[in-house]
Amino acid sequence: PTRRSSDLWKNRKPNAAYWQQDVHYNIKAILNDPANIIEGNEELTYFNNSPDELTFVYFHLYSNANTKNSYLADQYKNNNIKLNFGPYREKGLGTTVDYITSNGQELKTELDNTVLKVWLATPLKPGESVNFKIKFKTYFDFEAIRNRMKLFGVSGYKHFDLVHWYPRISVYDAKQGWDTDQHMDREFYGDFGSFHIELALPNHY
Repeated sequence: PTRRSSDLWKNRKPNAAYWQQDVHYNIKAILNDPANIIEGNEELTYFNNSPDELTFVYFHLYSNANTKNSYLADQYKNNNIKLNFGPYREKGLGTTVDYITSNGQELKTELDNTVLKVWLATPLKPGESVNFKIKFKTYFDFEAIRNRMKLFGVSGYKHFDLVHWYPRISVYDAKQGWDTDQHMDREFYGDFGSFHIELALPNHY
């Protein structure tokens, strides 16, 4: 595609060589309220505005930080903080990717807790774009780790904080290349982009 999803930065470059990657998300998802699961289909168009040829990309699966054996859970344990996990978190379920494809071809992946490495079928050259299709699920529990990705109860009603509930591509920048930092309950670093979201909820929401 030739259309850029979020290229307003081009009007105000801090220097002639400056660039940002462009991202366009199209996500359709359903909240399974009785099961506390979001089931989604994500289509992502990723524009390589960098001067580099990319042979792989990374995604963040931030909800995986809430699971029993995460790096974040280890940090809590090392600080002598006891955590009691719900059934999904006990099983290591945060966000799971059923598959990720490009041009109809399923791509090889490697998961390291909150970071998913994805190898491209063909190298992505400067000025080109790639389209990903991703089927995923995100699981919610009453959280042991307090953060913005949670399920909680107020006055007898369930509340979902739907924060970073979808696979999000990592930032690739001129300073550090790929951002592959594990989520340790701090702030987030992401590309500006455009989003089209359709989220189906039960009628009582």
